Amino acid sequence: MPDTPPPVVSPEITSRMRASAMANPNTWLYVIDPAFDADADIPPWGVVGVYRVDAAGEIGPTFRRNTEYRPSPTALRMPAASSGLERLLQWITSGHRAEAELPAAVLRARLLVYATAPEDRSVTAFPDRSGRIMVPACTSVAHVPAAWPGWREVSGRELAARLGGHPLVINPIGPITALLPAAALG
Repeated sequence: MPDTPPPVVSPEITSRMRASAMANPNTWLYVIDPAFDADADIPPWGVVGVYRVDAAGEIGPTFRRNTEYRPSPTALRMPAASSGLERLLQWITSGHRAEAELPAAVLRARLLVYATAPEDRSVTAFPDRSGRIMVPACTSVAHVPAAWPGWREVSGRELAARLGGHPLVINPIGPITALLPAAALG
């Protein structure tokens, strides 16, 4: 079966877009991904598509989708990132950054790990649904599972040294998770 492009959904035309069209007749109105400032340099993948603007400054009915467009985390309505690691996870998930960047970022990050009490300094691992043992860690308090009795902060480098060969799962309850083999952090 041949690949079919996703349906073209015309972005909502705002009053700001209409004002721009009126000020620039006989041009194209570029729709920019919300992660970018419209006055900045926009990479080709940051342009959603274009509308034709006629001689009267009216926006035409046909929207032309940019086939190079890749939605940003903002366009995908991902929650606001609370750390550099969360931001990187979002950019990796949206296809803008390479997964190969993740191990170094994890090693530099401060992570939250399961703790049974404030004095608990152990690293706890849990089985996943298939029985594989994994060590969970979270990028912020917002991602700590409600079922955890507590958590403590640890450096990514310290945690990597204590994985005991088990993979690390970042933000195990989502919305954006990552699984890294212990060897990738060694």
